[in-house]
Amino acid sequence: MDTPTDLDQRIDFVNTETLEATRRIRQVAEETNDIGVNTLVALNEQGERLDNVERRLDEIDVDLKQTDRHLNALEKCCYCFSCGCCRARVVTTKIYKKAYGKGANITGEEDAIVNHQPASQSNSGRPKGPIIKSVTKDKKEEEMEENMQAVSDVLTNLKSIATDMGTELDRQDAQIDRLERKSDANHIHTLEANRRVHNQLH
Repeated sequence: MDTPTDLDQRIDFVNTETLEATRRIRQVAEETNDIGVNTLVALNEQGERLDNVERRLDEIDVDLKQTDRHLNALEKCCYCFSCGCCRARVVTTKIYKKAYGKGANITGEEDAIVNHQPASQSNSGRPKGPIIKSVTKDKKEEEMEENMQAVSDVLTNLKSIATDMGTELDRQDAQIDRLERKSDANHIHTLEANRRVHNQLH
């Protein structure tokens, strides 16, 4: 039969092992949170690069339209001013309208870049009351409770990070489709402009 001293020793041993376990859990949770934050930051940076690519494609489209206007003016001075086949038809094609037509660019909240790092939600989502059932009410149990509360905070923050990552991935997926359409439209538009210039020179 265990004596009170033996029971105290066993309780102390179990508390020590449990404390070390909560420390390891907290460390893993915090490392996971750091990975999540860094991943979200990298994803946002990638989104900014995609925004720059799309902005440049839009600028190319504006330049090509300006080129069309100059070519139209030049063709009016030449033998083919009445020949409709020499005029730019790219902007009326399905490919162009799909890339630059009305509604081609998705806008609104669903297309807003997630450009913030989720703040630590230290109070949101915390379980009510203590997580660890206190037996000895000593410093070991206090630290166990602190560690598990910290883990709870990290899990809440990771949920927020996951939500932001999902939103940004959906936005980028739709944007990549737009970039492909705009790139194809600009390529066809450039070929058509080159053809018209060639016709004027020969």
